[in-house]
Amino acid sequence: MTVGSTGANNASNTGESNRVDRWRGEALGGLAGALFVMPAVLGCGVIVFQPLGSAFQSLGIQAAFGATIAAALFRGLLPGGSLHVNAPRATQAALLGGLLVQGTQAAAAGGYTIPAAVLVAIPVLALMVAALLQLLLGVLRMGDVLKFIPQPVVAGFVNGFALVILLQQLPNLLGLPDGAGTWAAVTGAAPVNPWALGFGLLAVAGVWFMGEKRSRVIPGPLIGLIIGTIAYQALAGIMEPNAMELGALGATVKAPPAGMPFVFAVPGLTDLATHRVFADLWPSLLVTGLTLGVVSSIQSLLSAAAADALLRVRHDSSRELLAQGGANLLGALGGGTVTGGSPLYTRVAIHNGARSDRANLFLGLVLLGAAMGLGPVLEMVPVSVMAGVVVVAVLRPDDWTMQIVTLLLRRRAGAARAELLQTLFIVVVVAVLVAAVDVLAALAVGMALSVMVYLRRAAVSVVRRSYHGDRVHSMTGRSGTDMDLLERHGRAIAVMELHGPVFFGSADNLARAAETLNAGGETLILDLARVNDVESTGVLILRRLDERLAREGKTLLLSGLGAGRSLRALLRDMGFDRPEAEGRVYGDLDTALSAAEDRLLARLSGAGVADGEVEMPLCDHPSLEGLTQAQFDLLSLTTRRLTFAPGERILSEGSTQNSQYFLVKGRVRVEKRSPDGGHSVRLGSICAGALFGEMAMLTGKPRSADVVADSAVVCHELAAEDVAMLDSLDPSISFILVRNIAREVTVKIGRMSRAATLSEA
Repeated sequence: MTVGSTGANNASNTGESNRVDRWRGEALGGLAGALFVMPAVLGCGVIVFQPLGSAFQSLGIQAAFGATIAAALFRGLLPGGSLHVNAPRATQAALLGGLLVQGTQAAAAGGYTIPAAVLVAIPVLALMVAALLQLLLGVLRMGDVLKFIPQPVVAGFVNGFALVILLQQLPNLLGLPDGAGTWAAVTGAAPVNPWALGFGLLAVAGVWFMGEKRSRVIPGPLIGLIIGTIAYQALAGIMEPNAMELGALGATVKAPPAGMPFVFAVPGLTDLATHRVFADLWPSLLVTGLTLGVVSSIQSLLSAAAADALLRVRHDSSRELLAQGGANLLGALGGGTVTGGSPLYTRVAIHNGARSDRANLFLGLVLLGAAMGLGPVLEMVPVSVMAGVVVVAVLRPDDWTMQIVTLLLRRRAGAARAELLQTLFIVVVVAVLVAAVDVLAALAVGMALSVMVYLRRAAVSVVRRSYHGDRVHSMTGRSGTDMDLLERHGRAIAVMELHGPVFFGSADNLARAAETLNAGGETLILDLARVNDVESTGVLILRRLDERLAREGKTLLLSGLGAGRSLRALLRDMGFDRPEAEGRVYGDLDTALSAAEDRLLARLSGAGVADGEVEMPLCDHPSLEGLTQAQFDLLSLTTRRLTFAPGERILSEGSTQNSQYFLVKGRVRVEKRSPDGGHSVRLGSICAGALFGEMAMLTGKPRSADVVADSAVVCHELAAEDVAMLDSLDPSISFILVRNIAREVTVKIGRMSRAATLSEA
């Protein structure tokens, strides 16, 4: 009892410790995410209402905080959600600001004024349209469209967003004046503040050397912020007040207005609906709302995909759209701006311990605390220090891109290197477009490049391998004479094994390659076993290829089209039904190759003997070659002539019957039954002039497969006891029989070796 209680207590303590660690990770991840998100919230809050003047700046910051807090708390309280962090976007905030510009221009042109409550309601209504679109997409299960976005495009978005934030933060890190960009510092138009840059670099060093390598309790960004802030405040305490007022050490973070960060703008919606500006503005308002909904949805799905890659989980895309739509609807009711998933801030939260959407709960609470009373604390943090912490994070490319770069540096194979370079090119192009142009433009270009690369690869690689019938033969057992004919004349049979989709980009190349391969031949086999789809253009080109071969007196055979395969029905329904009507469609490649060999042998023999329709005399059987007339007469007295109807079983798997059979008419197939006995798999065929059943007679082991008549069959049975009797009369008969069997097996092994070599090539 004591041992059991101790074990239970240990398990309970371990479980409690794990829960504490998980919640601490969520809290630290949420705290780090809040610190990173805050500058974006402040900036976007200013951008939305900037067209209305400085009097609305405080309102914009308050609304941006309210929307971000509402989205974070909503996601944090929503059960079963996947982790990713929401944040306002400068480009989306600019769209809302542009909508306000259009409103003021319409008022100026129409000679009317717009009350403040109506102005605030304009971006709110656009945000509600965006939220309703996201909810609709989620209800319609449209989130699965992300599955069609290639990974290079996703990686390009992740790196592009990081590049955007890097470019935004560099002026702050350099301590440039408001409105000055990095290029102004390069050209000397704006002076770099060395003190601000020094504090920012000190924060960077704190993140790298103390937070990343030594501390497992306090997140690296927080350590960097503390170190940079302490240095700034220590130096500020000993400097002249006038110098500080002039911003000698650089600016500090602007805190949000004190109080609840929510703007109740719903009453203004009623006034907007009845105001004249609504009639002038509603088309732009609708388009802006739909654009925001699409862009925010894409960003959120990309952010969730990035989190999946880091956490090795899988999110529900449609549920994610519902959650994002609900978050933006709450943000709209609070008078805020649109928010969307951020791969960068999500990665920051994950790297600092967050593992679920519960981190958003702490992120929202931290931002709420900042809005309610932490303003004085935030105003102590230098802008350059905050920028330095952000720069550290964005300098890390996403893990998938790093894997591509690593493989590119290690790989030496030309084909692999070319593919990796193409992939990395798409990542770079998408990232640059995200940073320099627009999210939708980057998505369109990235998808177009991915499709072009895919079409190029598919058009080149639709032919898996090709060969002629003189190098590879079917598994059909034939006489030595027939095999010699196939060795000499097998180039009349051409085989092309295909894979992937046969579509407009690959079908024409396939037709040209097929005509080149079959030049001078008489039968072409297209193996479609690995083809997953054939679109209408592909069907048209295949039909034209069949007609062209028919005009030239050649035959096209299709293999890999079993009776129940949907591709067979697709070809028939799309008008390519002539091969099936003429019996030129086969379930597997070996059967088609065997049929092509039969056609060739029938033409070469000129009498149909190759088809086994005429019974050959037993004395002409190749396995009896070398017997004298007296020896043959003695053997023929011991054999029994047997006949079998098509479909009749001759030998059964597992039986101990030990006779061998000389096949003199027809064809038999060799089958292996499945373990449950539900179906059989064809292993090969045996034609007249060949031998079967000899291995069981030589080894004395049970039969390893079934032998079933494919046509009317005539064979001569020679039992093991008959061979024993012949040994007592003339031992050389058994020697000749075994020698002929060994010779045939040796020839088969040689052919199989050549086929294996071709397969490896």
